[in-house]
Amino acid sequence: MKERKFDYFRKFSDMAQKASLAADLLQTTLGAYDAAKLREATDAMKRIENDCDQIMHDIMNRLAVEFLPPIEREDIIEITDKLDTVVDSIEEILLGLYMYRVRELIPETLEFVDLIVESTAMLEEVVLEFSNFKRSNEVKEKIIRINSLEGEGDTLYLNSMRSLFDYTGEFDPRKTIIWKEMLQVMENCLDSIEECANEFETAMLKNG
Repeated sequence: MKERKFDYFRKFSDMAQKASLAADLLQTTLGAYDAAKLREATDAMKRIENDCDQIMHDIMNRLAVEFLPPIEREDIIEITDKLDTVVDSIEEILLGLYMYRVRELIPETLEFVDLIVESTAMLEEVVLEFSNFKRSNEVKEKIIRINSLEGEGDTLYLNSMRSLFDYTGEFDPRKTIIWKEMLQVMENCLDSIEECANEFETAMLKNG
């Protein structure tokens, strides 16, 4: 029986779908935030992250014995790593909330989550188009949109930090310490999505 051809592009798409699934879980959990249910949510997120890790291992194991991959090996490695990092960075948000025993979200949290959800959805579309990038005119536009969303995240981060350190009202040092860290984690998440999208753009230029 002829061996079934390994589809790297399909595997990339599977990883991107896991990123969207993780972002949706984050949005659902934080949209109806209940600190008592965070452990359940982190367990669900860990399962998504483990699934993504397994796909990554499948890609790397195949690449180790691949004679002629469809694009350069280093691009496959970088893309796989960046996609995995996106899922890890989304998981880190939930883990932070659980670890710091956060009882109440600040208003900017859901704004960050909306940006993350839209960015991962757009990244999934980039990955779907990637296998056909030589004939597609849409990939570049979607990457530009992800860049724009990351820029919105930078502005949100700056304004959120200014609000956090506004000492004109009652000062809560515990809240300040926790949310200084959490805002950075959420901003880093958007950065990871942009970096992943940019890696696809680099691969397109090298393999076009």
